[in-house]
Amino acid sequence: MSIATPQNVGVIDTLSAGYRALHRRLWALLIPAGVSSYLWLGAPVVLGSVAAELRTLIDDAARTLSDDGRAQAQLVEAVLASDLRVALAWLNFMPVLAPPAELETGAELALHGMGATLLAAGLINLLALLLSSLFLCLIADAVRGTQGELRRALARLPRVAAHICLYLLAVGGIGIVLALPFLAISAIVIAMLPGFTLLVLLLWYVALFWVYIYTGFAPEAISANRTGPLRAIAQSVEVVRRDLGGTLGLLLLSFVIVNGLGVLWRQLAASTPGLAVAILGSAYVGSGLAAARMEFFRARLASRVGVRVPRP
Repeated sequence: MSIATPQNVGVIDTLSAGYRALHRRLWALLIPAGVSSYLWLGAPVVLGSVAAELRTLIDDAARTLSDDGRAQAQLVEAVLASDLRVALAWLNFMPVLAPPAELETGAELALHGMGATLLAAGLINLLALLLSSLFLCLIADAVRGTQGELRRALARLPRVAAHICLYLLAVGGIGIVLALPFLAISAIVIAMLPGFTLLVLLLWYVALFWVYIYTGFAPEAISANRTGPLRAIAQSVEVVRRDLGGTLGLLLLSFVIVNGLGVLWRQLAASTPGLAVAILGSAYVGSGLAAARMEFFRARLASRVGVRVPRP
């Protein structure tokens, strides 16, 4: 280990390093590719009779967001017809190519009752968390340049998955405690001044956006540095605080790449051969960006203490 003057690598160099790391574990992209294939070829999960129980709540939310009756009806129908495999996968941390809402597969799996819906949500998130944790472990091995094996990644999988859950619970718990006074103020403002509802929601969106920015590298810390959830949050906040511009630059460039190529992937997906190309291409691009995020985090964390991360 050698001491070096802290020096941040540019975003483009970080992207290049991410794809070089991915090439050391290129087969890791088969995980997001497999999930994307299931989403496109498998039967979507939609709300069945439970929709009647939720429709009143969804109608109230639509009226809050829009005064246009037609827009409200379209929003409600879109929510009720959405594929829950994508909408409920809150614990997914890997890149997937989600199918469009209008995709016709010829079969649907309808959920009947709140119990079935909650069970489906639990199973979807459990599978998403386990697959995401395995994907992050493999990408972490690629970035670190270690001679990792699949069984070693599988051995670390339970710990990484548990720490990611604890990280989310910690952020949520701390956020709820700190946000309670502001939630009360927001409720009073919306009740007394309904016209300010969108403004209040926008302010909450901005607040949640910055929470995501500052704590978003915690999964990388957990999988790459094998730290606990609280230390992972602290490391994420420290990295972003010291290089906010670089963080935003990386996120913006990743957003442009993913959404720009997303148009191409969906055009290719119109045919069966094109769908295969789109799924593999999306998995490759997304996995490289995930590796670049990990490269960015490790490089900034190393420069924070002036220690150059050794390369094998």
